Amino acid sequence: MTSSDSGSIDQLVQGAVDTHMHTAPGAFPRHDTDFSAARTAKEHGMRAIVTKNHHFETASRAQNVRDEVGFTVLGGITLNEWVGGLNHHAVDGVANFDADIVWMPSITAANHLENAAVQMFETEEQEKAGISVLDEDGELTIETLAVLDSIAEHGLVVGLSHLSPEEAIALVDEATSRGVEEFLVQHPHAEFLDYSHDQMRTITDLGATLEFHYICTSEMMGNAATVDDFVAAVDAVGPENAVMATDGGATANPPAMEQFESFIGDMLDAGVPEADVETMVKDNPKRIFDLD
Repeated sequence: MTSSDSGSIDQLVQGAVDTHMHTAPGAFPRHDTDFSAARTAKEHGMRAIVTKNHHFETASRAQNVRDEVGFTVLGGITLNEWVGGLNHHAVDGVANFDADIVWMPSITAANHLENAAVQMFETEEQEKAGISVLDEDGELTIETLAVLDSIAEHGLVVGLSHLSPEEAIALVDEATSRGVEEFLVQHPHAEFLDYSHDQMRTITDLGATLEFHYICTSEMMGNAATVDDFVAAVDAVGPENAVMATDGGATANPPAMEQFESFIGDMLDAGVPEADVETMVKDNPKRIFDLD
């Protein structure tokens, strides 16, 4: 049965995981600190949240919150220029803080700097080539391969972040052969990514999971997607190959928890069965991050 009444939403939030949100402190205004985001999620009965920062690692911060709040917050590192870009030493270092995920470059990715229409980050105001995982011949760089080996060694999840679909597909294809097991494709509907359904099927066939972000329905992201777009993508790859997350935190949008509840309600209203939503907000995230 499909229903978006508050009881159904509350039931689906219980035990769910928001695999992508941004918290303070950070370089950009955020609704929640690490601690307030964790407390809110805990009050709603969620299983975990995953926090990301464009500039520095969040794994040590997550560790502090787990100890203080008694709630599972997961973190990692984004390989932007501030941590040395595609730097395997940064991956090895953050593993010492029980990191869970390594995101490829985001706002300093070459694809982002070339294709993102919204100029909202200080890096985009500078003349920079940006970071690519591919060399001039279209092959993965030596630095990228070293990063993948470190990720495999430490058993971390890979977030494809703002890499182009072509870069992401090449990276997942190689990384699986090097022992990396889990991948998340962040906001494939973002205008600077804009995965086709064929590309979505290609990368999920290689072993990645699509991470749909509710933020893509907002003006902040140029209204890049509608709920119908998410439904069509689920139909294209199957709910077993997708997760629903918010990419929440920015003060220009509602708080992440409000977005998470809205996302669930909107998907139910669009006719997605409750069992499929549960797969995307509970089962798949727990599998990816090895949560019971």
